[in-house]
Amino acid sequence: MTCSARLPVFTLLVGLLVSPSTQWGRFSAQGIAMFALYVCGGTSALIAASVFKSTILRSDLLPFTMELPPYRFPSPKNVLITMWDSAKMFLRKAGTIILATSVVLWVLLNLPARPSETANMSATDATAYVMEHSFAADIGRAVGPVFTPLGFDWHINVSLLGSFSAREVFVSTLGQVSAATSPDDPREALVNMTDSQGRKVFTAPTVIALMAYFVYALQCMSTVAVMRRETNSWRWPAVAWCYMFVLAWTMAFLARSVAIGLGG
Repeated sequence: MTCSARLPVFTLLVGLLVSPSTQWGRFSAQGIAMFALYVCGGTSALIAASVFKSTILRSDLLPFTMELPPYRFPSPKNVLITMWDSAKMFLRKAGTIILATSVVLWVLLNLPARPSETANMSATDATAYVMEHSFAADIGRAVGPVFTPLGFDWHINVSLLGSFSAREVFVSTLGQVSAATSPDDPREALVNMTDSQGRKVFTAPTVIALMAYFVYALQCMSTVAVMRRETNSWRWPAVAWCYMFVLAWTMAFLARSVAIGLGG
């Protein structure tokens, strides 16, 4: 299911793929693209649930029924309590998991410093050079064989690895990379970002592949932890993570292939 944590990722990717001025009839093309991603996620979840229920999770248990109370308009107090609980949960997540992962990735992106190689460079060129030869770049290239068929380079690979702790880290990592080359306009930096061979990183097929990947991939380790606690076993978390990764990779590959075939 498409949770709120995927919203900043989808917002970034839709912004890279669709121009804000593009309209489909009376509606914003960006809004329609975002809606389509949510519909795709929800529909796929229903299909997956149906497949699992009719195969490995088949049982003769009676359906669960529960009497619902009458719906009432919430009081201002309840609304404020709910808002505060949600905000507190996000702040706790942002102040621990997201912050810690972002700091680790910042260190990996900026080490080793290479002062001798960058002595005669401008600040922007020096930062870009250090990132291109950083520990993070080495890690991103090491997992390259897995993601290269999807059109992902090391920048995207590192962001994907960081997003396993929390999906939002994907955005913050790309923000660090883009801010190094264009602090005033990170979006423009992402659009014009190139790999070591001078090819654009965020082409339309690559962005579409990323969208498909994030629709299906089980990126959030907190979800895996909850599954572990509720099932009292690592079996189902492992099954869920593996099958959703394979599904995400496959759908991303197909989406990229279709986009290329349509001239993307």
